[in-house]
Amino acid sequence: TPAQARAYQKTVQRAIARAFGPKPPRTPLNARVTGVVERRAYRIEKVLFESRPGCLVTGNLYVPKGLTGPAPGVVGSCGHSGTGKAEGLYQGFCQRLARNGFVVFIIDPYNQGERDQYYGLKDREAVRACTRAHNMMGKQLELFGEWFGAYRAWDASRALDYLLSRPEVDRTRVGLTGNSGGGTMTTWTWAFEPRFRRAAPSCFVTSFTNNLENELPADSGQYPPGVIGAGLDMADFMIARAPAPVILMGQNYDYFDRRGLRDAYDDVRRFYRVLKAPSANVGLQVGPQGHGYSVHNQEAMVRFFAKHAGVKRVHKVRNAE
Repeated sequence: TPAQARAYQKTVQRAIARAFGPKPPRTPLNARVTGVVERRAYRIEKVLFESRPGCLVTGNLYVPKGLTGPAPGVVGSCGHSGTGKAEGLYQGFCQRLARNGFVVFIIDPYNQGERDQYYGLKDREAVRACTRAHNMMGKQLELFGEWFGAYRAWDASRALDYLLSRPEVDRTRVGLTGNSGGGTMTTWTWAFEPRFRRAAPSCFVTSFTNNLENELPADSGQYPPGVIGAGLDMADFMIARAPAPVILMGQNYDYFDRRGLRDAYDDVRRFYRVLKAPSANVGLQVGPQGHGYSVHNQEAMVRFFAKHAGVKRVHKVRNAE
């Protein structure tokens, strides 16, 4: 029944809150724009802000040209790319959104792109790749009873603070998307930050069982502490926000198992049905490729966000700039 569904949702929300722990104070962002890149249909502002005192976050803000009023916004989360927000496919989804009237803010994760957490370290073997660095930070945080994924989600929450501070953005129409490790953080942050109104995680959502059976490695931000013990699965991070619009995306030949993705989608769809939510609030997109934020998934995300943000016409963007 709807009452039972709401009761279960509250149980899920409590377990997720325990995994993240207490939220830190919202200290001043001290944001500044360090440069601007002009493009024909939009501009890119190079932004620097502090998610915590002294914790610098680098991001690119895509602002469409010709806006006549507050526009829908999106926070972009990067996967495990050493170049972070400069990765071609991640620039691609930002450009597709911007060309369709969305203001997009994509940020570098820790130890990716412009954020070197181990600057000056002579022996870098233990932190050579971003996944190694994430695991190193995760182990250090575990000594204090903290979880690295919560730090990542807090960066996204503060990125949203910055996005909402911009007069170009309509705070009632903000979304969140990312692929791979960015799909991970989209999934976790979606349950963590209720101000996001819609989400599109790509190439991550499956089931914990599928990941274990497939012996998939993961970095320290990809397993929230205590959630398996609490009986939760990845689908529950969507259920925590029901009936808000969400589209689950994967690839036909992804190592994140598409069978688990379809199972998660079925669970979420059934839950939304119990709550009598519109069927359009839950979507599924399985691209024809291997792991990655392919054009197929980017376009499905843009269509989904446009539909729920009231953008009436969607323009196809053939090539990234």
